[in-house]
Amino acid sequence: MFYEEHGRPEGPPMMLLHGFSGTGRVWQEHLAALGATYRLLVPDLRGHGRTDNPGGLAAMNHRQFGRDIIALCRELALERPIFVGHSTGAMLQLEIGVEAPELPRALVLSAGTYFYGEELRAWWRSRTPETHVPPERRAVLQAVHTAQGPDQWRLLAEAFLALHRHAPEEDFPDAEELRGIRAPTLIIHGDRDWFFPVAVPVALYGLIPGSELCILPNAGHGHVHSHAEWWRSIVLDFLRRRAGT
Repeated sequence: MFYEEHGRPEGPPMMLLHGFSGTGRVWQEHLAALGATYRLLVPDLRGHGRTDNPGGLAAMNHRQFGRDIIALCRELALERPIFVGHSTGAMLQLEIGVEAPELPRALVLSAGTYFYGEELRAWWRSRTPETHVPPERRAVLQAVHTAQGPDQWRLLAEAFLALHRHAPEEDFPDAEELRGIRAPTLIIHGDRDWFFPVAVPVALYGLIPGSELCILPNAGHGHVHSHAEWWRSIVLDFLRRRAGT
């Protein structure tokens, strides 16, 4: 698993987790501000960027992504890291909170979900790798996804569509497992998120004990970038109050 380190080496550890088809580079605009306080660890998830994926399509799921991150934290002997993630980077944290409840100091979930609605699945079933990744986007993806050769854009598109078309419900922890998460948790969501409507984070907020919910007005799925300064101020305030950092 490829990862980079940034920020204060002596600071509290924070792991930044990107979304599906992204890489750790998507956090570039946040590194200076977050790195002023934290030791930042920024991995490429399995099958993304410079990290390979010997498990094939079947291993490209949120539970496995979460288990990979738990293993990386243990390999690096991280002491109670903070996890901050967008989209898939948020969803995989649910596995971390359930599977390794003693590990996280705090969880920050931006633009995530814990289930897929049938309408959204039907839309994904109508797409192909070619329609999901138009020609002008393929070269951009291939420039940063290099571990699996020149067709990695296609492998990512196939994995994404397979996961979201037919993903079994066990891809995510169930409601009872989510009620067992004990780490301080912040759920941030845009009120105009096309993929996951506001009812999704509201329901997740109702399941995770003691969690906090922030709905950003006039913000979509990519609010981590479109509302970057606002997003950071909310995250840092939460971590000061709930994680003591």
